[in-house]
Amino acid sequence: MGIFDIFKKKTKEKNLIPTAQETLLKQTAAIPESEKKYYQPDSYYMAKSHEGTPFENGVVSFEQRKETSIPSDRGLYVPEILMLHFCKKYPNPKNGYPGYWWYKYGIRDVGSVYESLMERGYLIINEKTGKYELTNLGKAELEENAYVPYMHSHSKYTTFTVWDLNQLLGTGDKSNYMEIIEKKHADIDNRNVESNKTFMKELKAIDPDGYRLLKNQDKQIKAVQAADEKYAEDNDLEWIINFWEEIWKDGGPKFEGSGWMFRLPDLYIKAKRYDDAIDIVQKIKKNKGSYYLNKANSYIAKIEERQAKETAKKMK
Repeated sequence: MGIFDIFKKKTKEKNLIPTAQETLLKQTAAIPESEKKYYQPDSYYMAKSHEGTPFENGVVSFEQRKETSIPSDRGLYVPEILMLHFCKKYPNPKNGYPGYWWYKYGIRDVGSVYESLMERGYLIINEKTGKYELTNLGKAELEENAYVPYMHSHSKYTTFTVWDLNQLLGTGDKSNYMEIIEKKHADIDNRNVESNKTFMKELKAIDPDGYRLLKNQDKQIKAVQAADEKYAEDNDLEWIINFWEEIWKDGGPKFEGSGWMFRLPDLYIKAKRYDDAIDIVQKIKKNKGSYYLNKANSYIAKIEERQAKETAKKMK
């Protein structure tokens, strides 16, 4: 076999790994009808998160992650270990499956992975609660890989995630995970502080107005990111709507991107607050320039259509 044959073989094998979009379609179709009520509507799940905004990011499917991440000594990967940590919430989660299972860990059909963990002996069903419970095997696995739930709750940077820590820890004993996290966070903090100080100092000297604008944008972006993380965790629609209403009391998003500009209307639509949705879209048309005009008109038409359907249902 020649070198080109080897290259062709590797390329072919690589192409067998499903993309995020392929995984999304396949797993969505595999979810049993009885389970669908525990997930967001299919339209919520996309191959890219925050598409059309400064935070656009492609989802990496679990199958793709397996190619580059390191399994535990027993063969479990990061999201499977995290599922052990949260097992007592499932199955039949009261507030549904959080969106982070797809957007952070590349798993759309969460229920099937839990079933697999039970089949492999990590979980059992507690007869009294009807929820999963760790077996001794599951307890040992979680104890030896405590870095996973810790990073899920304490990850500070998109440039250093649980997947990065997984690579740094490698195989074997992982008890030194806190030492590695603290060192990485300190390094990133120092680099970011110095870089930002230099940039902002130069900007303030040459463009004072731009400096003030950027300061405000940076503050709002951090608040939006934190709010999104909270919403992904608790799925509290009323809370996230209140958050975005406060943003609009201050004039709306201070950064561009149709995804963020229309975030509040999307949330209103989800809550079936159609009049509020139309009001905010009208504000976008009036105050945010012609760039969003076509999308605003399209939104109004969509909202009015949904409103009419709701009214028709009530009249039956």
